[in-house]
Amino acid sequence: MLLWIIFIIFLLIALIIDLGIFNKNPHVVSVKEASIWSVIWVSVALLFSIVIYFAFDNKWISNPTHISPYTAVVKYITGYLIELSLSVDNIFIIAVIFSSFAIPKKYQHEVLFYGVIGAIVFRALMIYFGIALINHFTWITYVFGIFLLITAYKMLVQSDEEYNPKKVKVIYSD
Repeated sequence: MLLWIIFIIFLLIALIIDLGIFNKNPHVVSVKEASIWSVIWVSVALLFSIVIYFAFDNKWISNPTHISPYTAVVKYITGYLIELSLSVDNIFIIAVIFSSFAIPKKYQHEVLFYGVIGAIVFRALMIYFGIALINHFTWITYVFGIFLLITAYKMLVQSDEEYNPKKVKVIYSD
């Protein structure tokens, strides 16, 4: 548990440093600046594999499957690289959102930052309450499954008409 608390504190400090110190004043982020920060954060994430190794080697966390510290590190790096590669498509979605809502370039980092914070908070809430529902009502997994099938069907049969965010009543009310 202590390791999780330290991890969360580290994340909060990293977020405060990112927005509160280095990006305190809104500005247009250059390709060079974005590249430097990307290298820094990817390096921090890869250095975290050292923490993973020591956590498994010193038994700081439970290890019910008895995997070796080396295997834990390989699994962490594999998962990280998969998530990193999957996040590339988000760049295009974010670009579409920013252009659709005409977010000025100097505010895009701040908007993105708060969007990511919101996504983390809501994902944690959904996971927490989803697990609570599944533990209390085991039949709810069928409801979740049906919801996913309906969503997949709607995505399959949706028309190719261009999306106009100004037609969404929740965002723009006349």
